[in-house]
Parts: sequence; structure tokens; C-alpha cells
Amino acid sequence: MFYLINKLHNLNTSKYKILFLLLIMSILQSCTSSIEVAATLGKKYIIPKEDQKQIANPIYKIGKKYNVAGKFYYPKRDLNYNKTGIASWYGPKFHGKLTANGEIYNQNALTAAHKTLPMPSAVKVTNLENNKSIVLRINDRGPFVNDRIIDLSSKAAEILDLKIKGTGLVRVKLLKDKSILLEKLAQKGSFPEIKDLNIIELPKILTPNKVSVNIENTQNKKIIKKKINYNLKNSKKVYKIFIKLASFSSSQNAKIMKNKVKYLEKIKIYKLIKNKKTLYQVKAGPFTSVEKVDTLLSMLREKGMQGAKIIIE
Repeated sequence: MFYLINKLHNLNTSKYKILFLLLIMSILQSCTSSIEVAATLGKKYIIPKEDQKQIANPIYKIGKKYNVAGKFYYPKRDLNYNKTGIASWYGPKFHGKLTANGEIYNQNALTAAHKTLPMPSAVKVTNLENNKSIVLRINDRGPFVNDRIIDLSSKAAEILDLKIKGTGLVRVKLLKDKSILLEKLAQKGSFPEIKDLNIIELPKILTPNKVSVNIENTQNKKIIKKKINYNLKNSKKVYKIFIKLASFSSSQNAKIMKNKVKYLEKIKIYKLIKNKKTLYQVKAGPFTSVEKVDTLLSMLREKGMQGAKIIIE
């Protein structure tokens, strides 16, 4: 019997390998250990393996240029970053998965995804529709849809009242001191949440409401006290949202483009001078609804107009 088993085992064809396995199983049925063998085979081949848990291995990361859907992005350390644009959010589908810098995404943490800022960085995000603000930590890459500038965690979107709508107009400003601190900590292997940062706050600076000015080149020097109006919050500003379709040096080409997209409402040609050159921009807008602009841009991209982009003024 052992001779036959060895003979079959040495054959390379799959047919004989199957016969060999069947023969072994039939022999083992008469053995007292057959139940144990069958159980072992079942665990290995029948019972599915449990999903492996994601293991965090975070690093400080800026990264090199990368390509998503044919578009290149250029990560860089920009301590003066301050931009206005459309925000979206991501949640349950990505909860528990690795982020771009090796952390585990937690939809309930105050984090966000950005296409180019270092990971981690600290940013202040302000919902321009209700003036609510929050400080978030960048630890992932994205979003890559419709020129959106930031992807908020589920919790962050909830705090800013963007969760139900899905998108909203925001300002994203990098916080220099907090970002440098996060960078230094990350390079030492520490990745605290924003709420855990222990930062020495600078003393408050009192803003004067009057200023004394010396008027020179006069016979009698006068000191004039003038009241200064500070509009620091700028809460009453109205933001206009456009979709820029293209720029041309020829007004005729701009008119041709305008006629091609005449199905869009509020389509207009804008003349401007840049670097002593006259340009003609074809833009749709202004719009006040972020959701409408987002939908229009998706439609234009589907029609092949990959150069269309959102402009906030």
C-alpha cells in the first residue's frame, strides 16, 4: 500500500494528484484519526479566512507628483495656503481603512483629506454659508471630483452643517504654528489628534480703534485722531461661483465656444488684461448654489470639457 501511495505521489499530473488525495481520504476513513484530519482540511480549504485587520504605520509625508484619472497633482509644503472652494465629506465606506500616510481613517475624528498639503497638517475650515469654523488635521489624499478642495471626515461635516447637503462652500487656511508642530511630532513618530495638541497660545493683541498720525511738511504739526473701522470677520461678504470653460486670445474663438455651450444659463464672455495681454474668458455664472455648480461641472466633464473648472470670486 505504501508503495502505491509513493508511486502516485511522485506523478506530476493533476489527474493523479486528485486520485492520490481520494485514496488517502478513503484509507483515513478507517482510522481513528480521520475526524481530526477532515476537520483540519475543512479549516484550511472550506472555512473562509477572517479579514486581516489594518495595521497603522503612520509617517510624515509630502509625496511626489501623482496622477489620478489623467490629472497630475503636486504635493508641497505651503505654509501660506489659503483657498476658497467646495468641500465634500467621506465616511462609513472608508472607516477603518488606511489613509495615505498610513494612519487608520476614523470618520468620527477631526480629520480631512487634501490633494497636496503635507500629512499631517493643521487647517482651519470655515463654512462660508453659516460662518462656522473648525480646525482639522490633514492625514489623507483627496478629493478627486469636480475641483473640490477638501474632503471632510463625517464628524467634521456634521459640525460644519455640510453633512446633509453633502457639499458646501468653504475657506481652507493652513495654520502655520500648528502644522509645524505636527510636522516635528510626526518626524519623531508621534501623531496626536488636533484636540490633543498642547500649544502655548500667544497673548491676545488688543486692536486700537483710534490712531494718532503726525502730518509732516506743514508749518504746524497736527495730531489727527481718526477712528478705524476693522472688518475682520467679513461675515457679510457675498461669494460668487463661476465655471470657467476656457480662455482665448481671440474674441472670435471665445464667441465660438460660447455658442457651443449656449444651453448653459448665464454664459458670458469676460475681457481681461493679464501680463499686458488681452484674454477673453468664457464663464458660466455667477451661481449661488454649490450643489448646482457641482452638478453642472460633472455634466461638462462628461461631455469632454476637462478644462472646465470652478472659480470663486
